[in-house]
Amino acid sequence: MLNKLFLITLFISFNIFTCAELNNLNIYGQDTKTISLEYIQSFEGINKSNVEGQVYFEKPNLFKIKTTEPSKTELIVNNQDVYRTDYDLNETIKYKLANIESQIPALLLFKSKRKVCNFLNNSESSEFISDLNIVSKNGSLEFISYKDQFGTDTQINFVNIRLNDELDKKIFDYNKETILVILN
Repeated sequence: MLNKLFLITLFISFNIFTCAELNNLNIYGQDTKTISLEYIQSFEGINKSNVEGQVYFEKPNLFKIKTTEPSKTELIVNNQDVYRTDYDLNETIKYKLANIESQIPALLLFKSKRKVCNFLNNSESSEFISDLNIVSKNGSLEFISYKDQFGTDTQINFVNIRLNDELDKKIFDYNKETILVILN
């Protein structure tokens, strides 16, 4: 029994130590119920436009990424359903969250410090992202940088972060004027 207690303590201490950069982020505070922010994603060494948009999150299961540049798209998680809208195609695709949650890294970042920590600990074996770095200042998320599966250095800067603002629930509704395609 004492050996098990020691191993559990060692394991917990190891996880806390290796994810120290997450421990002081205000987005993981127990009193944080909503998050809204703007982001700019840039790419180094390739001729690709910056991606700009906003993120909205209300714990536990309302999430939206709105991309405004270079094209207009939305990804909305509304409880167990995910809606991806491409305004150029006038189309929204509906998925079950359980089937694609691992494909939404931004949701992972805001939803669970534990999952982000596990990802950080296992990022060296990832085929998609390497050299992941999370940078904060005074407890506020500043940027994330990483190398994607094609070797492109990518940085996502976060600005105008607002915590616990009242969010209109309508922002988590998909655009019903687009064609809805349902995939399971």
